[in-house]
Amino acid sequence: MSEEFKVVSESEEDTRMIAKKIARLFHPGDIIILDGDLGAGKTYFVKGFTENFNSYDLVSSPTFSIANFYRTEVCEILHIDLYRISSIDEFNDLVLYDYFGQSISLIEWGKKFADLFEDYFLISFEINDNNIRTLTFTSQGDKFNSTMDKIKTLFKGGELC
Repeated sequence: MSEEFKVVSESEEDTRMIAKKIARLFHPGDIIILDGDLGAGKTYFVKGFTENFNSYDLVSSPTFSIANFYRTEVCEILHIDLYRISSIDEFNDLVLYDYFGQSISLIEWGKKFADLFEDYFLISFEINDNNIRTLTFTSQGDKFNSTMDKIKTLFKGGELC
């Protein structure tokens, strides 16, 4: 893992705005893993992310469907929730690999399968006091080095700019 960068979110709306700001830095083929406890803001993040691309579809948690596709003006976004997937065989049975190259993939609870991906961007959500969240950005592989630099510029000092 490369260096970390943290941003504080004081509300669900902040989380959506953070996602909306960084969404433009990602492209089809990018894997973004969202890690954090239940209720930490992962799905709100996806809502903001898809808003940036003017999604035609309503964002909902794919906890039971496992995967949702959102059509946008720019590209397709694949939203996966691996909470109920416990083995590599179950993950492989989803047959989603073909979609990773043609969409931006946001994977909730994906950290347990992160070794399957050569390059990925990890966003960890931590709930602090007074329902404030800290979003920690890290990347695996060199693919996202410039993305991390751009995120640091967007959020100077970890604050919403």
